[in-house]
Amino acid sequence: MLIVFKLITIVNLFYEINYFRMFAYKTMTSMKYFNSFVVIVLIVAAAAFSSCTKMKKDKLDEDWRLIRVDQDSTISWYEIWQFEGEMVYMVTRPSGGTTLDTIYSAEYTVKAGASKTTVTLQQCNYTLYNGDWEVLTLNKDMLVILNRTDGEFIYREFVKE
Repeated sequence: MLIVFKLITIVNLFYEINYFRMFAYKTMTSMKYFNSFVVIVLIVAAAAFSSCTKMKKDKLDEDWRLIRVDQDSTISWYEIWQFEGEMVYMVTRPSGGTTLDTIYSAEYTVKAGASKTTVTLQQCNYTLYNGDWEVLTLNKDMLVILNRTDGEFIYREFVKE
């Protein structure tokens, strides 16, 4: 009787081990598929965000004329921001002149996410322009950016030149 009981116990033990092995195999197989799925989703998301950044940068690489936004809504100077490659040039046309004079220049980068686009200016001669500019509007005719550095707000509106 004892031998039969031991034999039944050993058979049950083998059954449990086999069941656990099959469960582990199924789990590991589904985990492999899950891990592959996660990797594919991450690659697709990275490609989408990088192409979004490129599209925003391509839209930005133009000449934009600054519109002076003030209480009296008058434009007191003529200024153009020229985004070219990795640089932005702030140029002005003296009154009555036909040539453009560069007043500031800076390096810039674009970071575009799902809900927010940021343009970062660095090494600008006019230090208030350095930092992150949130792009509020960017379409084929208009650019609106906002810089929130050190508690100060600098708001700029542009139309395509």
